Amino acid sequence: MMKRHKRILALTTAAVLSAFPPAAAFADSPEFAYDEATWARLRDNVMEYDELPMLVEEYNPTYLNNQTSYRDNRTRDNAREMRDKQLDNANDAYDAAENLRSQAEDMRDQAEALLGDPYMAAGMSSALPSMASAYSGLMSAAAMTEQGALRTEQSAKASYVDSEMESLDYQNNQKALIVQTQGLFASYNLTRKSVAAIAKNIELSQASLGALERQVQIGMATQAELLNARQALQAAQSTFTQTQATLESLRQQLCMMTGWQYNDQPEIQDLPRANQARIDAMNPDADSQAALENNLKLKYNRRALSNMSDGSADKKNMERTIQNQEETIRANVRNLYNDALQKRIALQLAEAALAAENTSMNAANTKYQLGMISNLEYIQAQSSLLGKQIELETADMNLQQAIETYEWALKGYMS
Repeated sequence: MMKRHKRILALTTAAVLSAFPPAAAFADSPEFAYDEATWARLRDNVMEYDELPMLVEEYNPTYLNNQTSYRDNRTRDNAREMRDKQLDNANDAYDAAENLRSQAEDMRDQAEALLGDPYMAAGMSSALPSMASAYSGLMSAAAMTEQGALRTEQSAKASYVDSEMESLDYQNNQKALIVQTQGLFASYNLTRKSVAAIAKNIELSQASLGALERQVQIGMATQAELLNARQALQAAQSTFTQTQATLESLRQQLCMMTGWQYNDQPEIQDLPRANQARIDAMNPDADSQAALENNLKLKYNRRALSNMSDGSADKKNMERTIQNQEETIRANVRNLYNDALQKRIALQLAEAALAAENTSMNAANTKYQLGMISNLEYIQAQSSLLGKQIELETADMNLQQAIETYEWALKGYMS
C-alpha cells in the first residue's frame, strides 16, 4: 500500500480515475513509463533530489495543466493558417459590432418617431428612459466589441506564431518548473542545516549575557554592554524564528511542486554532494555548439524568422535579434563554466577552513575537559565550528547549482 497519495490537481474526473488501478491513478504517465522500482520510489513518502524531474513531470499541477492545455490545443497549423483564423475571428467580431450598432440605431429611430407623435409620446413617456438606456447599452457594447475585434486583427497581423513555436514555448516553461523545484530543494536543505547554527548562536548569546550580568554585579562591565548583550540575544532569537518560518514556507512550496499537499510531511533527503568530476567533463568551446542547437528560445525565434516575409522590417529586426542571442548563448556558456570553476575553488577553501576548525575544536574539547577554558569559550568554539560547517554546505550547494545550470544550458534551457 502506498505510504502517501500524491494528488494531481489537474483536470481529472472520478470516472476517469475509476478506469485505472489505484497505483496508476495518481500519475500522468502510463504504468509502463517506468519500471516497478522507479514507480515505488516515486510513490513512497521520501523526496530525493534525483527524483525531482520525474516528480514534477508526474505530479506537479502546473506542469500537468500546461501539458493538458497544450495537448488540447495542439494543431498542425502553420503561422499563416493561424493568422487567418485570428482574422476570421476579428471579422466575425466586426460583424457582431455592426449588428449591435444597427439595433441601437433602430431603437433610436423608434424613439424619435414616438417623440414626433404627440399622442404616442404622451402614452409612452414612461418607456422612453428605458429605451434611451437600452440604446446607450447597445452602443457601448458595439464599441467594446469593435475594440476587441481591432485588437484581434492587430495581433493577427503582427503574429508569426505557429504550432511548433507554441510547442517550444511549452517545453521551455516545463523545464523552468523543474529548475525551480531543484532550487527549492537546495534552499530548503541549506536553511534546515542553518537552524542548528542559529540555535547555537542563541546559546552563545545567553552564555555571554549571563557572564556580563555577573561582571556588572562586580563592576567589571557597564549597563550599556549589558544592554547590547540583551539586544544580541533578541536578534538571535528573532533570526531563529524567521528562519523556521522560511523553512516551513520552503517545505510547503516544495511539497506542492512535487505532488504532496502543503501540510504533508514527506521525508526530504539531503542535497547530494556536488560531483566535481562533472566539471572535468565540461568543454565550453564544444559545449556552446550544443547549447546553440538545443536552446529553446533560440529555436523559437528561428522559427518566427522563417515565418516572416523576405525583406520586411520585422525579418531584419529578428535576424539581428538572433545574431545577438547566439553571441549571448556562447558567452553565457563560457561564463557558466568559469562560475563552476570559481565555485569549486570556493568549496576547496571551505573544506580547508573546516579542517582547521575541526583541529581547533579538538583542542577546545581537550582544554574544556581539563578545565582550561570556560563554558562560554567552549560554546564559542562550538558555534565557530557550526559556522564553518554551514559555509561548507553553502559552498557545496553553490557548486552543485552551478554545475546544474551549466548542464541545463546544454539541454536547451537558459534563464
